[in-house]
Parts: sequence; structure tokens; C-alpha cells
Amino acid sequence: MIARAIRGVAHRTLMRLRRNALLTEDFVPYGIHVFDRRTSVIKETQAGVRMWCSLDERAISRPILLNAYELAETQFIARTVRPGELAIDAGANLGYHALHLARLVGTEGRVEAFEPVPYLADALGASVAEKALSAVVRVHRTALDERAGSLRLRHAPRTANFGGLHFAPADAAPVAHVDEPVSTIRLDDVIDAGACRFLKMDVEGAEPRVIPGARQTLATGRPVILAELHGAQLRIVSQCRADDFIAQMSALAYRCSRLNPDGTRGDTLERYAGDAPLNVIFDPAPIA
Repeated sequence: MIARAIRGVAHRTLMRLRRNALLTEDFVPYGIHVFDRRTSVIKETQAGVRMWCSLDERAISRPILLNAYELAETQFIARTVRPGELAIDAGANLGYHALHLARLVGTEGRVEAFEPVPYLADALGASVAEKALSAVVRVHRTALDERAGSLRLRHAPRTANFGGLHFAPADAAPVAHVDEPVSTIRLDDVIDAGACRFLKMDVEGAEPRVIPGARQTLATGRPVILAELHGAQLRIVSQCRADDFIAQMSALAYRCSRLNPDGTRGDTLERYAGDAPLNVIFDPAPIA
């Protein structure tokens, strides 16, 4: 029994190390990323939507294909979003959540999805076309920021993680990375008078930069926000800590709580000092 348990621990450790090695941005097994139907398949997800997934990509596509992608987030969204609502997916990637949101809001609702990376936006656009959802889902090939303009996006275009990218700091790009120009826009300039009820925000440390360009959207619709706290990325991209982001949202009368593994709200968070990515919920509090 002890020997079997040791072998089990050793196997799980080896698999974790192998996965981490494959996803590291220094590992370059592929050519330049593109959306290619010859190396992609249509998958019906556990959320009941059909989408294109890459057979080469390990961080997002593989968990989706295994019905293991962001299960808590999927459950929370299903409990939160209602038919006819306006929902935002900032950092849509392949569109897993954007397509789920489209299913939830229905034909009377609307989803605004933002994905600046061409090959990811191409895959999302193909999935939208697959389900004839263009009347519900609008794909914006731009990044959200505090002002409209352009920035550089740093990513590793030959790795097994197609979505590992962020706004580039001033230093030179490291090995296997490139910096490419990307257009930026303020969320308020897109939503206009629409009353957004839900905002999913996973923009690799740029979350505090999105908020100043979304103040009217937050004030008008008071959306529930599902966001990521990623200490290392926040320091690189927004020059702040997770604590600072929580305080920024608190100043706008938003309470932060953990997302439980079952998709429910957990403990209230006033501080978070960890570097490990943590998905949290920001709920609008009554404004005095």
C-alpha cells in the first residue's frame, strides 16, 4: 500500500512537472500561432456550447476538450447571468465564456467580447459563425484600457500556451517572446448607454487599467464582476498589487469575495498578498 501510494504521488508530480514544462513560455514546440481548422476541432462544452479548440494548445483548449476548464467560473456565470442582459467578456481568448454568456442571455441579450490577439479572435469568430450568433456576440479585436490608442502586447508565439500574453513593459522582450502593436479602447466608448449586468475580466494584470475606462459602465449598470487577481502580472502590467486593485474597486463601492470551487461566493477579501492567480467576485454594494 505504501509503495503504491508513493508511485501515485511520483506519477502525479511527474505529470505536473511535464505540464508546467510544456506551458512555460521558453518551450517552443510549434510554429507561429494561427487559427487553422486542420489542427482544430469543434467541441461541445460542458456549458452546452460548440466552439473551435486547437489540438496543439495545452492551457485552454486541452482542459476544454477534457471538460475540465474553469468549472467554478462556469457554474458561477450560469447562476448569475439572465436572459436579455448585456454581458462583457474582457480577455475572451477562444471564447469559452463569451459563447456561454451568449447562450445565457439569449436572442434578446447581447455579449461584447474583447480579444486583441488575431489567432484567438479568429477562433472566436469562427465559433460565433458556427452557431450563427453574430446578432448576439460582437467580437472586438482590440484590448480594453483606460484610454483609446495603441500599446505593445508581449507574447510567446510558438509555445503550447496560446494565451500567455500581456501589455509589454518598457524592457526588452525576453527569449522566445515578441512585442506587437495592439489597439486599445475604453469600455465606456463601446457600451454607450447600455446597462451592463455582468463583466468577466481576465486581462493578464491589466484589470486596474480597464476600470478607469469603464467608470460610466460600472456606475450605470452596476454589473457583477468576475475577475482575476494575479499579483505578478499586476506588478508588471499595472504597477500595483492585488491589494491595490481590491482597494480601487472598494472605492467604487464593490465588495470582493473569493470564488469557491463549487461556483459560489466565498469569504470576503480585503487583502490578497499571494502571487498565485485567484479568481474573485466583485459585487456592487449600495452607494451611500
